[in-house]
Amino acid sequence: MNALRDVDDDAATTVMDRSAVPPQSGTRMSVALSEPPRDTIVDPPSAWSCARAFMGAMVLRVRERFRKARLSDRLPPLPHPRSARATRVSAGAVGHDERGEMLLLELMRVDAAYQDAAIFVANYAGALRRLGDDAYAEGLLHFALSRMRADADGFVSVARLRDRLPELSYSGALVPALLRLQRGGIVSLSSTSRDPGSRPERIQLRIPL
Repeated sequence: MNALRDVDDDAATTVMDRSAVPPQSGTRMSVALSEPPRDTIVDPPSAWSCARAFMGAMVLRVRERFRKARLSDRLPPLPHPRSARATRVSAGAVGHDERGEMLLLELMRVDAAYQDAAIFVANYAGALRRLGDDAYAEGLLHFALSRMRADADGFVSVARLRDRLPELSYSGALVPALLRLQRGGIVSLSSTSRDPGSRPERIQLRIPL
């Protein structure tokens, strides 16, 4: 029994001694190496495959040329994003291009009556633009006044009109256009001041658009 115990102790000591001793010089440890990557050989496409792909591309190109125009083809391009600096300077303001995008979206959402009316308004605005800036300003004011409710006395304040059309310069476009409309008998202007040269304060629409 003691002999077996001595053998076991020697065997255990021998195993530990061998595991701690590094390999002798000139002896290499076997390491499993993966095989080097091999180049994948792909057969070149056949002439028939190339011809079929070319004919498919030609058919798509011809079909795209003669297809019916999409709705997006008839719309102006998307506006460029506004810079952070421009947004800070004009906080809350809406650019002309962004207003147009909002208008197109709202046209898809409003009732059918407004969608039909938008066609006539767009044609009218286009005709005004072709007549020049003065005619466009007069037509814009005439249309805006026609769509605003007057007060109990039948007047619309100039302040309300300016809020409705903030893009028009008061002295450069709005007042001159109102004076031309007054000379044409379309509106009547009044002011609380008795000075003949005072600025108008109230507008009475005499001939709706």
